[in-house]
Amino acid sequence: MNIRGSLILLLLAFSSLNLFSQQISVKGTVVDNTNTPLPGVNVIVKGTTKGTNTDFDGNYTLSNVEGTETLIFTSIGFVSKEVSINGRTTINVTLEEDSALLDEIVVTGLGQSQNKKTVSTAVSTISSKKIGELPVSRPEAVLQGTTPGITVVQNSGAPGAPLTIRLRGAATPGSSQPLYLVDGIQVPDIAFVNPSDIKNITTLKDGASAAVYGARGGNGVVLITTKKGRQNGNLQVSIDGYTGFQNRLNTPNLMNRDQYVQYYNEYQTSVGGQTIAQSDIARLPDTNWYNVLFDDDPMKSFINASVSGGTEKSSYYFSGSIFDQEGLVGGKADKSGFDRKTINFNFNTELKKNLKLRLGANLIRVKQRRLPGENDDSVGGGNPFNQLAVLLPIFPVLDADGNYYDVSAQNGPNSVNGVAIPGVNGPFNPLLALDFSTIEDRSNNLFLNGGVEWNVLEDLTVDLNYGYYENLTTNKSFQESYDFRNGTVPNGIASLGNTGNNQLDESYFDNRFNQFDATIKYNFNKLIPEDHDLELLVGTTALEESNTFSARRAQGLSKNTFDDANFALVGDQSTIISPVQGSDREGSLLSYYTRATYNYKQKYLFTSSLRADQSSKFGPGNRTGYFPAVSGGWVISEEDFFNQDSFVNLLKLRASWGINGADNIFDDQYRLVFNNTSNAIIGGSSVTGFTQAFLPNTDVKWEEVAQTNFGLDINALDNKLGITFDYYNKTTTDVLLPVGVPSYVGLPTAFQNIGEVVNEGFEFLISYKQDYDSGFSWNANFNIAKNDNEVTDLAGVNPLRDGETLNFNDPISITVEGQPIASFYGYKVKEINANGELVFDDMVDGVAGLSNDDRTIIGNAFPDFTYGFNFGMNYKGFDFGGFLYGSEGNDIYDATTRTDFSLSNRPASYLTNGVQNLLGNTAGSNLRDVSDFYVKDGSFLKLRTITLGYSLPQSAIKSFGLSSARLYVTGENLFVITDYEGADPEIGQANVTSPLDIGIDRGFFPSAKAFIFGFQFKF
Repeated sequence: MNIRGSLILLLLAFSSLNLFSQQISVKGTVVDNTNTPLPGVNVIVKGTTKGTNTDFDGNYTLSNVEGTETLIFTSIGFVSKEVSINGRTTINVTLEEDSALLDEIVVTGLGQSQNKKTVSTAVSTISSKKIGELPVSRPEAVLQGTTPGITVVQNSGAPGAPLTIRLRGAATPGSSQPLYLVDGIQVPDIAFVNPSDIKNITTLKDGASAAVYGARGGNGVVLITTKKGRQNGNLQVSIDGYTGFQNRLNTPNLMNRDQYVQYYNEYQTSVGGQTIAQSDIARLPDTNWYNVLFDDDPMKSFINASVSGGTEKSSYYFSGSIFDQEGLVGGKADKSGFDRKTINFNFNTELKKNLKLRLGANLIRVKQRRLPGENDDSVGGGNPFNQLAVLLPIFPVLDADGNYYDVSAQNGPNSVNGVAIPGVNGPFNPLLALDFSTIEDRSNNLFLNGGVEWNVLEDLTVDLNYGYYENLTTNKSFQESYDFRNGTVPNGIASLGNTGNNQLDESYFDNRFNQFDATIKYNFNKLIPEDHDLELLVGTTALEESNTFSARRAQGLSKNTFDDANFALVGDQSTIISPVQGSDREGSLLSYYTRATYNYKQKYLFTSSLRADQSSKFGPGNRTGYFPAVSGGWVISEEDFFNQDSFVNLLKLRASWGINGADNIFDDQYRLVFNNTSNAIIGGSSVTGFTQAFLPNTDVKWEEVAQTNFGLDINALDNKLGITFDYYNKTTTDVLLPVGVPSYVGLPTAFQNIGEVVNEGFEFLISYKQDYDSGFSWNANFNIAKNDNEVTDLAGVNPLRDGETLNFNDPISITVEGQPIASFYGYKVKEINANGELVFDDMVDGVAGLSNDDRTIIGNAFPDFTYGFNFGMNYKGFDFGGFLYGSEGNDIYDATTRTDFSLSNRPASYLTNGVQNLLGNTAGSNLRDVSDFYVKDGSFLKLRTITLGYSLPQSAIKSFGLSSARLYVTGENLFVITDYEGADPEIGQANVTSPLDIGIDRGFFPSAKAFIFGFQFKF
């Protein structure tokens, strides 16, 4: 080679070296092996302390790095990766899962996240992978048993029914539902969210983590982060779904034909009545009303499709889903079911290098058909489940003419096949309710959010966010007119008085949220010594909420089908009435907050926050509430004296304290409000005027929840073993309660700040994962939580009563000082005497002789502890896993035995329990007094899910354009271990508005067991 050529090569080499030595900016996206963005990944320049973390979407940017340097990507749970820059400005990285158990990133709210190692509060996260393993209709159901300290109980097993959720116990006798936020926007519930769109669910359980949401964080906070696309991401199409069939899990052991006839004859003999001859028994039917009412194999199905990807500056995610579930009862007749259709779209883009725009939109349509009177013992409510324990097994389903048999014998003969049988005056044939009554809720939900993120400086970020939520729901209920043996409608079906009238009821709900957030975040790391990390957030939130309600009712429509029924078919429009008063309410909340997060060498941790909230629900003098919090942590495993060769990888102590608030009262309690719907007779005519709505309380103010938490985190054995322990004490003061006023005042109760409630407990989680060179791996985790609830002060107010039934003389539940909220209250049974009578303990008050003062606490619906166990195994494409959930110590008050219905059926246990046979007349007995005779142990262990799946090899799917394909079969609720003899031991509130009416079984829509077959495809 000549000298000239050598000089040219030398010049080129020098130019290349100079190029790589120049300082450049590098950006990119970090994802896992399923192309899901990974937030919180540490990106460090090798051999330096220069680095950053990926954001929520897995994006990172590093400025002023040399083109010849190497980047190290690390995240707990994933194998570390080193990548040479080689002069590139865009580097996308895929990390492979490691054997570690705990996700490193933790969402802490208000757009912030932390490395789990540096978190000093009690926060739990459920990943999208776990959510995908649980085929649920409502996303909050996945919280049950997967996160310690969260109690989730079904209000009904009906499709789409709401759930009772408690984070660390019931903080107040009022509503204890947690605060829900979806992508930072407050919503009343999360039933509208498609579970497949969820990236993770984070629960803020202690006072310090929830205090930044001060005003409404007293009952805990549930944060949902939805999936997003990723920049520079390839187009990814995912389709997943399942279908399957359901059946009832358990059938109560009621008397069959022979047992009932035996019991009936014993009673008739004791009172000198007519018995049923033994020779006639075979001519009577042996009807199992559960078999009659429940459908065989109602279906449950789900389909979801999503498209995601991105360009150099933008990302997008689009999805649509359909969920459809038929009810166990009436599902095939379209009288019970839940149908939800969702469309979700979000788009993120860089408008400029330091300015990002994000947009999101969700449209959800829900149709839910419900049975009348679910978990309501009112005969007028038409609850078919309450009838099941009442109806006699000797009743036929149809009479000789093919009509539904009149079980009350109000309009027909008391005989079957020539055999005289008793009638039960009061109940009705439950098939009547299914055939002639239809209830449907239709909801249109709209959820919009958008925001901009402006990196004013490298360490200074301004974020503006707006969210809008709208729920428009129409409830339509139609009772058809029909002939029933040419007589009156059986009691309890329509309460219309005659068969010639049908009835249409409609109600309209309009619920809207408008929320605006503005935050400024600054990282001080460049201004402070190298080993210190300090970030400060300040912000404000403005929230406006409006609720509108109205209702109409009419009878005598010209058409007699649900689909045709509308108010235009009412002949006399003047007969259309408003059965309940409508309402139009507005409220607002204005908040200011700040939070500082600090750590030194990820060894010493400190976080503090302060929030001020102004609520329109309180008067000017008490409108503002202040909610401070502080937390600290010590990562002992980072200390120099800690043996770095120890099998312990992480050892961290945590402590926190914080105050949260609650404003769960009606609007305008502090001022005079008048209703314009009152009527008075003046001059012989009815005149509409104004009356005072309630007695105001100008001093009403915030309810406060102060909570102290101590925690321990351990990772060991190369992060294969994880242990978390938390102890907490949560005290609610200035509890908002409706205090009674003298009856002569003539006004509804007014809310006052009185009372104190204490919740104290612990949470424990242990998990383990092991991989083997053979390709076999397994994992398991167990969690348990215990909570003790006590009302410590009611400021002299009379105990709060709830839980009324038609069967018993008094309400069942009481909230009183020294006891848990909503305890069962009644007499204790000392013995069953020789005559079969219940003998109550008459010395509870220390005075001989039975009186009301001998009533005492006889049970409580809240469990002593709850627990969950998850396990999974994988081998060469096969996966097998399951999930069990248990509740121990929760009591159930069994109100299904209707002693107020003469001659009604009984549980088979009445043949041997020694109680006097008063089948035909309980008058004068104490069987209708509330007592612990009816309190049952509701403890249970359920196999929630068990799944066997198979992922097809790449060689089999590549030709179809698939990147992954998995087929699976799942069993849900396949068994329950319990001593409770009812249909289902898992019983929540009677309805969402009755927090003190819980654990009472009046006749309940049970949860279903199911077998489903599913698939998961990615292209």
